[in-house]
Amino acid sequence: MKQKQWKESTWISSLKLVKNLPFEDGIFNAVYRAVLLRNVEFCKVITIEDRASCIRMTNKFIHQAIMIAFGINNKEISIKELIKNIKNDYDLEKEYYFFYIVYQELIRRNNSSSYLILKELKECGFQEPFKSLFKSFEAKLAWDFLLFDLAHQQLNEDIFKEMWFRYKDSLLDCPPSKYSEFVFRQYLKDAGKVKILTKNTKKQAFYSLIIERAEKRYLHKEIFLPV
Repeated sequence: MKQKQWKESTWISSLKLVKNLPFEDGIFNAVYRAVLLRNVEFCKVITIEDRASCIRMTNKFIHQAIMIAFGINNKEISIKELIKNIKNDYDLEKEYYFFYIVYQELIRRNNSSSYLILKELKECGFQEPFKSLFKSFEAKLAWDFLLFDLAHQQLNEDIFKEMWFRYKDSLLDCPPSKYSEFVFRQYLKDAGKVKILTKNTKKQAFYSLIIERAEKRYLHKEIFLPV
């Protein structure tokens, strides 16, 4: 059952890690929020104070997922323990996103146990709206991998014009109008009116360079090839 307001996992709140999370890892809070959690509700927003509270909850959720991955990497937390407690403490939506961040953090740290978290992600299911926009769950993973790099530049319309130009025949599987609507709803919510993002006929040099560098680091590079 979906939680109306997020409540911190009692298991996580009781954890005390020996090693502290590196200060510089805090930069990823903003990246995960921009790419993954912009439209995920952590509480009901009515007032400005509610909005500020929800942002704090979102940041805490992300921080804890990063911390858990750090603990797994240092062998202070077992994946079996993580899976059992998160399934018990969170609804399916929060479970999915918590595991997703842990998975991405383990990948970033080159931790081979990341495949165990990937298995749990797949069991959570490939949900809408993503299911009708991407060719597969693996395509969505690849898409997010690229956005995590691009989010350091701040996501904007030009980035998503370039993404359509490059991946309309590989990662994506949707009509142009649906793509534009999805982008503005998912990533550019504060930009206002939906604009057409699918008319580019050539690469944009600046973003293309960033994307190509990210592609080279991705393990399954073949997924970016047109089919």
